[in-house]
Amino acid sequence: MGETREYTFGDVTVSCTNVDRVMFPDCGVTKGDMLAYYADIAEVMVPHLEKRALTMERFTKGVDKGGFFQKHFQKHYPDWLEKVETRGKTPVIFPVVNDAAGLVYLSNQGGVAFHVGTSRITSFANPDSVVFDLDPPEGRFDLVRKAAGAVRRLMERLELTAFVKTTGSKGLHVVVPTDGSATYEDVHAFCKLVATRLCEKHADIFTTEFYKKDRGGRLFLDVLRNTLGATVIVPYSLRGKKGAPVAVPLTWDEVDDPELAADAIKIGDVRARLDDAGDPWADIHDVGGSVASAIGELEGG
Repeated sequence: MGETREYTFGDVTVSCTNVDRVMFPDCGVTKGDMLAYYADIAEVMVPHLEKRALTMERFTKGVDKGGFFQKHFQKHYPDWLEKVETRGKTPVIFPVVNDAAGLVYLSNQGGVAFHVGTSRITSFANPDSVVFDLDPPEGRFDLVRKAAGAVRRLMERLELTAFVKTTGSKGLHVVVPTDGSATYEDVHAFCKLVATRLCEKHADIFTTEFYKKDRGGRLFLDVLRNTLGATVIVPYSLRGKKGAPVAVPLTWDEVDDPELAADAIKIGDVRARLDDAGDPWADIHDVGGSVASAIGELEGG
């Protein structure tokens, strides 16, 4: 039995086990380091988790041993952890993380990376954000920076506010908060219009070709996360990759940095960023725009 540790959040105490287990062997980050990280940044991460069906990427023995995705609420989970049953042909009971205790508890279960959908459990059919996943060809992060700027400029013309984050993997996510009145069908129509406009205006940068062999060295504008049931990595989540990279909100000035990379920001960098400049996404849930108005503008010109 490895070392143990307890975290107390109000009336809830989370007992954590095997905190000395090395989760990221290449850089020595332990389970205890991971738990301490999530406990520390829960204040800025939980707003992006709360009231959303959660899918975890679990690595029970360390990221080098392989992991798996889990979406089902387990029988041994505590009563204080919220759950929600989704509708559909095969209903699924998902865990829901609304506080630091839930985040640390699931991290103790080997939860390294956390993914949610773009709608809340209070309105499954109505997403409150649109995600543009900028997936570059190998070695062309310069295209990601150009693409992110192009998406932002188009959103500004549509009177929508665009936010950006690293993915901790290959590219960047540009996320556009909405007012929650649109359906997934509306968002699909919006994404199709946006993709068409961007591919026409920036044919040397963007493509919507799914297969790499058909992309011709261009960046794949992936809008597939904007469907019911699809998920996206949560801001401030770790990724199960070498170096313990984190998906981190950026300022738009940072996107211009030629040294920027999708996995550049690691677990040990996040606290200093927050202390120095705060959370660039602090107001993201307060500035949702209208998908219907944006569609009208795109269709009109």
